[in-house]
Amino acid sequence: AGQVILSRQARKLAQEKRQVRFQFISVLAHELKAPLNAIEGYLRILQADEPPERRQMLDRSLIRLEGMRKLIFDLLDLTRIESGQKQRNLTGLDVRTVAQAAVDLFMPEASERDITMVLEAPAPVEMVADPGELEIIFNNLVSNAVKYNRDGGTVTVTLSREDDVVRISVHDTGIGMAPEESAKLFDEFVRIKNEDTFKVIGSGLGLSTVRKLAQLYGGDVSV
Repeated sequence: AGQVILSRQARKLAQEKRQVRFQFISVLAHELKAPLNAIEGYLRILQADEPPERRQMLDRSLIRLEGMRKLIFDLLDLTRIESGQKQRNLTGLDVRTVAQAAVDLFMPEASERDITMVLEAPAPVEMVADPGELEIIFNNLVSNAVKYNRDGGTVTVTLSREDDVVRISVHDTGIGMAPEESAKLFDEFVRIKNEDTFKVIGSGLGLSTVRKLAQLYGGDVSV
């Protein structure tokens, strides 16, 4: 009986900790939005009048600014899911629709590097899910498959359903990972850093968010 009470108290404390973390991140995100928007506005004004060599510095600053903004939104997504604050809208849908939207979203970025995008889903893949949650999953997986790919490569998104299990697979012809790197890939704030990845901007939160969402559906994620 004592162990049961301790276990309940531990779960309660963990939930309170997640709530506090979400509230803190929400306030922080709100306070950071205004200065980020102001800085971006001023940089874009300067961009119009600067010579090419200085414009390159402004372009790089704007890219870093977008990286900061992505970190804020990734943190909000993660803590909102953890704390149970995210309002879920569960509805029947065809997963192909969400997958196609993600492929279309990253098609311009892929085309610039001659990366071919393929969606393999000949039949409807129906499930009850929150469209926004599936969107986060697909956007993270497809985005990574493009960002960490090689020029002229391929991204293949495959969807299937077996009984009550929906399988989403995103395959790419990218730079690869060592076993020790892939083992920690879905932890928070993990980014694989080497000479092939140092130019790619990211928060290290996307895949940990994907795992938490998969677990909400009684599933999991692997590489």
